[in-house]
Amino acid sequence: MRQLIAFVCINMILITAPVSLFAAETVTTPQMKVESELEKKIRTVATKLRCPVCQGESVYDSHADVAVEMKRLIGDKLKAGESTEEILTYFKDRYGNFVLMEPPAEGLHWVIWVFPIFMALLGGLFLIQNLKSGAKELNDTKYDDFDQDDASDQDNSKVSEIEELRL
Repeated sequence: MRQLIAFVCINMILITAPVSLFAAETVTTPQMKVESELEKKIRTVATKLRCPVCQGESVYDSHADVAVEMKRLIGDKLKAGESTEEILTYFKDRYGNFVLMEPPAEGLHWVIWVFPIFMALLGGLFLIQNLKSGAKELNDTKYDDFDQDDASDQDNSKVSEIEELRL
């Protein structure tokens, strides 16, 4: 019986050894990718542009074919010596202000910038007015309004029903 167990163990080792050696050869240590100066500039410009397909992502983050082509074009323009502003103007002329991740506050776009501030101020004024009117009503209330003697019989029966339910 011992010989059978030894035979099975040796065969398992011999069968799995080549697999483990192959796996050890394919494992590589992760290397940090060194980003060149051109890639940094491409990233800077591409993060300022919106992907026309994805619309919620920048060109740098998107994997759409259009975004990949736009990144290639940005790289070509940077190699040609164009500045960031010239490249942004090029895409703005082709796609409009929509392609910019932060549209300028001009024309109808100023509403995008002013509306949240306006709503916050309006909400604050509404809140202050409601708090003042509530405080005024509380101050105007007399303790005599809550006197038990003036309560009607119907109110007294409701109060007694509530007290019975509490017990």
